[in-house]
Amino acid sequence: MSIDLQDKIILIVGGASGIGQAAARICAERHAKVLIADRETGTGAEFFPVDVTDEASVKALFAAIEARYGRLDVLLHTAGILRGAYVPLDEFKLETFRSVLEVNTVGSFLCAKYAAPLLRKSGKGVIVLVSSGAATGGSSSFAYGSSKGGVNSLAITLANALAPDNIRVNVLSPGNINTPMKRGVIQADLELHANEGSLEQAVASAGLGDPDGVGRILAWLASDEADYVRGLIATR
Repeated sequence: MSIDLQDKIILIVGGASGIGQAAARICAERHAKVLIADRETGTGAEFFPVDVTDEASVKALFAAIEARYGRLDVLLHTAGILRGAYVPLDEFKLETFRSVLEVNTVGSFLCAKYAAPLLRKSGKGVIVLVSSGAATGGSSSFAYGSSKGGVNSLAITLANALAPDNIRVNVLSPGNINTPMKRGVIQADLELHANEGSLEQAVASAGLGDPDGVGRILAWLASDEADYVRGLIATR
C-alpha cells in the first residue's frame, strides 16, 4: 500500500524536470497538493516561476504561496545544475564555480530560509534538500562536487536549528540517475574521449537508475511515515 499524502501542501523546487518532475508526479498520485517552482514551465501541477539565485525572486515565491494557502507542509528542493564537467583544474573558471554554488548551495539556503516561516505554521514541517553522491564520492566537476558538499552541511545545520520548531530536515544523496543533467555529463565524456558510440548506447551501458525510484523516496520522506528519519539518506 502506497503512502497517502492527502492534505499535504508540497512545494517542489526544480520540479519541471528530472528527479523533481518524478517526485511531483508521484506526490500528486498520492493525493498531495503539489506546487512546482522552477525557471522552466511546469506541467501537471500549479506552477510558480522562480530564480533560486535571486533572493527577491525566492521571497516573492513564498509570499505568493502564503497568500494563496497560508501554510506549507513540505519543501523538496531538487533544483541543481552541473557545469564544468571534465574541465581540468588549471582551466576551471571562477565564474563557472560560483554559478554552480549559487544555484545548488545558495539556492538551497534561500529556499529553506523563506520556507521556514510557512513550515512553522504547518506544525509539522519537512525540508528535504537533494544533494548527490558526488559530494562524498567525487565528481566530474570541481564546482558540482563542492556545491553538493555544501548542501550536505547546510542540511545538518538546518536540522539542528529547526528541530525546536518541529521542522524535520533531511538530505537525499542520489547516485547515477537517468536525468538530463547526467546525460549531459555522459555526452561531455563522449566528446572528451572522442568516442564513436552514441549517447543512447553510453546511457544504456552506464546502468543509470530511474528518476521514479528517487521520486518515491522523496514522496516517502515528505510523509509522516518518515517522521523518525534523520540525517543523510543515500540511494542508488
